[in-house]
Order: sequence, then structure tokens, then C-alpha cells
Amino acid sequence: MGSKKHERLAYRLSDIIIRLNNGERLNIDTLTQDYQVCTRTLKRDFQERLAMLDFSDSGPVFYQLSPNRVGYLNLTEIKRFANFASVQDLLPKIDRQFFYDKLNQSIVIKGFDYENIQARTQEFNLINQAIRDCRIITFNYQKVRQQNSENAKKHYHLEPYHLLNKNGIWYVIGRHDAQTRNFCFTQISNLCVTDKTFDCDEQIKAGLINTDSLFFDNHINEIVLQVSAKVAGYFERRDLLPNQELIRKLDNGDLLLACRQVHPREVTPIVQYWLPHIKIISPSTVQEQMEKVLKSYVSI
Repeated sequence: MGSKKHERLAYRLSDIIIRLNNGERLNIDTLTQDYQVCTRTLKRDFQERLAMLDFSDSGPVFYQLSPNRVGYLNLTEIKRFANFASVQDLLPKIDRQFFYDKLNQSIVIKGFDYENIQARTQEFNLINQAIRDCRIITFNYQKVRQQNSENAKKHYHLEPYHLLNKNGIWYVIGRHDAQTRNFCFTQISNLCVTDKTFDCDEQIKAGLINTDSLFFDNHINEIVLQVSAKVAGYFERRDLLPNQELIRKLDNGDLLLACRQVHPREVTPIVQYWLPHIKIISPSTVQEQMEKVLKSYVSI
């Protein structure tokens, strides 16, 4: 399923959940007009994607939450749940309770394209359980660029904090030797969940979940960029930069954007993609370094 289709699905599910959460009794025939989809699609929404919700009316025409569940979800949970429901295929087959447990933030999904990990269902589930139980895991790890070298494998002990799908790739995020690290899930081997437990730092966990960054050291507090009015609409529609924040919109339609607590390597590739419509204002050294790389490439 393409990313745009996933986004439309996530929007539709979010809207349906908000209406249910507000106590509405939804008529599936009316919803076909509201969302411009067929009855079959909506039935799949309710009977598969939203099946774990506690309905008092559960079709075939009317759907309504049980009175004691109305108002139960806040907006953050609704967004997280709808995004999860729209990308079920990212995850191994799971039962309804496990699906519902995704609201606990042990799994985070950012983006809609994905790699297939069905063959590693058991390991995925073991890591997720270790996160919930605060148990240390051990594994061997080999980076993609070193996959032809057997000696490149290293052994790690990790305090796992969450599983993250970033731009289609699954990562295990956790603490190793008092430092936050990320590991590509498919590059992990010889996984073992130990009996040793750790104290999960909720402040660290919240910070990890709320950031778009995959780099956890050598961060720059703020990178400021100017985006041309010609492409500003794309950046206003959704965040295309990591930890993107709008500073202000200029009189000529240009945008001043800030990326906070990020590594330059996460920003410069996106800037290069949007050239010549975007420029790094500060730190100037980041813009200069990017220009140096581009000049070197052109000379070749």
C-alpha cells in the first residue's frame, strides 16, 4: 500500500475514532458518502482495523462505543492508535489484546512505507515483551556496510526502550553503557532476553519517543533554515524535516523553520533534495560543509 493511501486511511480512522469517542452513533451508509469509500472498505475498518474497540452497537449498519468508553481516548492516543491501525502489516500477526496494547508506546511508527519482518515474528515479539518487562537483552550486531565481514559482529547488552519504525526500517532503541543507541532490527542476531531487569527512565523514554532523530549524540540545539515560497506549501502541509518547527512566515511567503536537537546528517540530505529552494541559515558551518561536499561532487 502506497504512502498516500496509508495517509488517507490514517486520516479516516482518526476521524472515525474521534466521532466515536465523542459519543456519536455512526451509520455506515452515511460514512460511505463522508469518506468517499465503499461499504466493504468501511466494514473492514470496523470489523478488522477497529475490532478491539468496545462497541455497544457493532453493525451491520450502526456503530457506537459502549457508554463507559466514550471520552476514554485523548487526541494523542487517537492519533497513535489510528496510525497503528492503518499500518497493521508492519507488524507480525498479533492477537486483539496485543494490538490494543500498542497504545502503551512500546512501539512507535513514523512513516508509512516498511520492510517486511514477518519471518522474524518471534524475535520481534520477544523484544517487545522485554521492553514491557524492563528486561535487558543481549545480541550480536553487524552493520549493513560490514555484512560481508564475519569479524565485524559485536556483542551488546541493551536496556530496550522501544521499537521504532522510521521511514520503513525497524530499529530497537535503548541504553547501552549509559548511552542511547539505535540498532537496525534486521541486523540483530543471536537474540537473548535475560533475567536481569533495569529501571526505565520515563523522562528519557518520553524524549526518545517525541524526537524524530535517530542520532543521540553530537546534537545541534537548533538548525535554522529558509524555505522558498515556491515549495513552502509542502513544508506547511506536514513536517518534512526532523523535529521541524515553524519560526515564522515571511512577507514574501518564505518560511523560517527550526530543527531542534538534531544531527546535521539528518538535515543536510533533505536540504540537498530540495535545492535550490532551501538554505541553512545557521549554524553557517553546516551550510558551508554541505556546499563543500556538493562542490567536490560536481568536480568529480
